Amino acid sequence: MIRTLRQSFRRKKKANVPESSRPHQWQQDEDSVKSAKCSFHVKYLGNIEVEESRGMLVCEQAVKQLKSGKKKKIRAMLYVSPDALRVVEDSTKALLLDQTIEKVSFCAPDRNYERAFSYICRDGTTRRWICHSFFAIKDSGERLSHAVGCAFAACLEKKQKREKETG
Repeated sequence: MIRTLRQSFRRKKKANVPESSRPHQWQQDEDSVKSAKCSFHVKYLGNIEVEESRGMLVCEQAVKQLKSGKKKKIRAMLYVSPDALRVVEDSTKALLLDQTIEKVSFCAPDRNYERAFSYICRDGTTRRWICHSFFAIKDSGERLSHAVGCAFAACLEKKQKREKETG
């Protein structure tokens, strides 16, 4: 009885829509990333040092650890451009993160939490691998990951263009 009551209060999961049927929304993300106008409302879970520079499991373990921690999750805006990932706190407008795309080694949505997304980068001063984790407020972690993937592609494109011009 209690179980069925509890289940009725739970949010119904949306049917998993394959990527191919979402291109209109994701195509917009691609264009807005290139023009540096792409942003998402997120909860910043924090960051944690990790042993490896890539891997979905590494990211998923980081999300699990940060989610269970006592640290307050910060409501913020994630800005994605071909140059950087920036996180600005909603209430104070303080810049929490300013990460150059070139220092990001891996990004992935979380398979356990639909709205979770993480990326791994090299810390500039300590040279350690750090995993930053987020919960998308209105979107899926998959969409955020796709936007960051677009930023990688745009960054690479810019770099190759520069090399061609100077080379």
